[in-house]
Amino acid sequence: MQLISQWWHQPDHYRWLSSYLAAHNLQRFTRYMMAVIVTALATVPVLMWASASGPVGPIFLATAVIVAGTCLTMALMWLTRWPTRGQSTAFSILAGVCIAVTCLTQSYPGAGIQTCAAFAALAGYVAFFHSSRLLTLILAMAALTAVVCTVRVGVYVDGALASSKLIVLAISVFAVPFSAQVLVHILGMDALRSDTDPLTELPNRRGFHRSVRALVTSSLGAAQQRLAVVMVDLDDFKRINDTSGHAQGDRILVAVGDILRRNRHTDSVIARIGGEEFVVAVVGPEQHAVELAERLRAEISVLPGDITASIGIASAPFSAIPDAKVLAFADTLVEAADRAMYKAKQSGGDQVYVVGRAEGADVATGYARESPTASRTTAINGNAPWTTADRALAGAEASSTMAAASMEPTPANTRAAPTAIPPELIQATPTPVTIAKKRL
Repeated sequence: MQLISQWWHQPDHYRWLSSYLAAHNLQRFTRYMMAVIVTALATVPVLMWASASGPVGPIFLATAVIVAGTCLTMALMWLTRWPTRGQSTAFSILAGVCIAVTCLTQSYPGAGIQTCAAFAALAGYVAFFHSSRLLTLILAMAALTAVVCTVRVGVYVDGALASSKLIVLAISVFAVPFSAQVLVHILGMDALRSDTDPLTELPNRRGFHRSVRALVTSSLGAAQQRLAVVMVDLDDFKRINDTSGHAQGDRILVAVGDILRRNRHTDSVIARIGGEEFVVAVVGPEQHAVELAERLRAEISVLPGDITASIGIASAPFSAIPDAKVLAFADTLVEAADRAMYKAKQSGGDQVYVVGRAEGADVATGYARESPTASRTTAINGNAPWTTADRALAGAEASSTMAAASMEPTPANTRAAPTAIPPELIQATPTPVTIAKKRL
């Protein structure tokens, strides 16, 4: 019973297997192969209708048109993009229904039970990509369809022949998916070990690259989507190891990993990519990433050991990125967030820097490269931005700019000095928020 329970509750394989195929440039081949298979399935009811010995009548004609149209729609989906997990689940269920309808509408019962063999390919796909629960649903559809077709064969010919066909069908339909699940489980365990940091059990750099590629690919086409990369580096972590020992340092790293898990969004990827360096990639508005970063900074600052974190953020839209450019696009944001993180560290630590977009585009990727210099830099300490500037001010512009200071009585706990604003505009009065605004 324990083995059955483990099999029933094993997780969906869709995300990591999609990432694996993307990392090895096999998604396009898989899409085209699936499109060819589903298109071939669409021809079956059409050929049945065209056959002189096939079923006739307006009901079958309508059924054939619906099945063929559904299959062609699913084939078009595979031709145009890699589906999301939800789309893949819907495809599996619709494909099962189409196969069942095609089998049950055959005029010759023997042809119906032969067509049930198509369930083997579908069940193999579900076993590779999806959970045991969805596989059970597909196999139940196959079993019910096969039993009905077997009964029809028994009535039409004899029970012994029908039973022999059912046994052969059961071996093919049930053996293929269960063999596929064993293979995927073994591959998944190996992939999990190679992509996971053993201390924090977060994805490592390799796992991050695979997961972020799948994250962006699954979100392509959505309106006004942005990818934000949040780079987290613990301040003066060597001091912890030198004064309290490596065991205490390891406990802090594990605690930071737990903080990332608690605060992660649904459409996000978290990873430990260095000794004391963590990264989060999240899809959505930049403000969500800023709020996430501030929560991470605040929770890390109260950990035992007087530890703080410097955090950098870079984001950019990705509504139309080719699959081959996704990883380069993400790496560009990682580099920009890393530079912003170092600016926060150099300014005293325990801060969040948000990077704006520089003019122009990156030559290597074809997308605008984020830069933490004169475009837009925000240093955050506490709950409010310390300084914000749309761009560097100079000459006549600087003289027509006023500095507006917050009147909150508590001084800011930061030594950040924004490089994008002329030094004469930074007030000496200690206030938690200073915003440079251009007078209109």
